Amino acid sequence: MSVKRPWGQAKLAGEHAAAIVVLGDLLVCAALLLASIGVIGTEPTTREEETAAWQSAGQLYFAWLVIGATSFALLRLPKALLAHVSTMLLSPMAVFVLLLLLSSTFG
Repeated sequence: MSVKRPWGQAKLAGEHAAAIVVLGDLLVCAALLLASIGVIGTEPTTREEETAAWQSAGQLYFAWLVIGATSFALLRLPKALLAHVSTMLLSPMAVFVLLLLLSSTFG
């Protein structure tokens, strides 16, 4: 009986970590999107400033993706790793599809 208890606690902790990772990744993706279009921080006024804002947001996005995937792999948290990678890859696609649907509806 004592052998099952630590495994059960570890399994429960992994599930909570994955949920927290998904919420954190969604917040980071939303913040980067808002920063890249100028809602957070200074609003880009020229084409060069707009390009620089998108490039810095892209660099932060890929750094967050790589550092998160590496740290979850090293910490041996497979559910959190899968949640992190899938959230970081699927959330930009979901926003793109949503924007396409909105543009076709109102355009």
